Amino acid sequence: MPRKARLDAEGAIHHVIIRGIEQRRIFDDDGDRRSFISRMAKVALESETTIYSWALLPNHAHVLMRSGPLGISKFMRRLLTGYAVYYNRRHERQGYLFQNRYKSILCDEEVYFKELIRYIHLNPLRARLVDDLAGLDHYPWCGHACVVNGNGPLWHDVSFVLSRFGDKGRDARRRYREFLESGIREDTGHTKGKWRSDWSLLEWLQEIRRTGDVEESDRDGRVLGGEKFVKSLITKKRKTPGPDLKELEELIHEACRKVGLSVEELLSGSRRANVTELRARLVRELVAHPAITLTDIGLLVGVSKSGVYKILEREV
Repeated sequence: MPRKARLDAEGAIHHVIIRGIEQRRIFDDDGDRRSFISRMAKVALESETTIYSWALLPNHAHVLMRSGPLGISKFMRRLLTGYAVYYNRRHERQGYLFQNRYKSILCDEEVYFKELIRYIHLNPLRARLVDDLAGLDHYPWCGHACVVNGNGPLWHDVSFVLSRFGDKGRDARRRYREFLESGIREDTGHTKGKWRSDWSLLEWLQEIRRTGDVEESDRDGRVLGGEKFVKSLITKKRKTPGPDLKELEELIHEACRKVGLSVEELLSGSRRANVTELRARLVRELVAHPAITLTDIGLLVGVSKSGVYKILEREV
């Protein structure tokens, strides 16, 4: 059965879940976790992708993000490809690190934003990586510590998260923490004080919110929101313009002129050093243009889609 295309639009909120192949670890130690966070920070800043919530578990990770101009697919490709190469080299292994494609659920921000923050940030507690909420307050591999302390790195938009809980910093942090505490009581209350560590996101939301507002996810698996939200997303996606190829062709002509090469030489597939250097530079510039595909870029610079992908891999 063919896999479904990802749903995305600039400014959309996604809950992304990354899992290790065959449920294997993707983080062996703090060095791995630091590398993943460092890469996520770099790609987020460069692609104008906003991170609101995140948690690293031994064999999977959760991230709540707002899609930037390049879209979620390019963001995740750069993040996961670079990290997989790093991990395999460091641990002297080969083969796939991640299970199939990452899972991305496009979410209705107005309805589910706070619930998703809570769900993601409680994952280390649910997985028993920390003993209690006080331990989670200082756990370094989850965005909760940044939010509860009211500060975070540039790539983690703590201010926006806290704005959902109040206008004043101290009061917002208190209400945020109380919101997490209420989630713990709800979760453990139904299991006599024990965590339901096997709960899926949908089970969590259904139990806490007790609404029927997840029917679109039940049918599709790619969207968490009602029919009105899905229709607005599709409309927005249809209005997204494609790349202006004429403008990009002019950019390429000018780049070739500056280094004394012809466009024909660029498109010839030549591997001369000056040609490959220009081609790599152009790929890095072109990938930043909204709505352009790797296939488009390949046609413009004279390589295949896989050739473009290899150039971008070297840049991660």
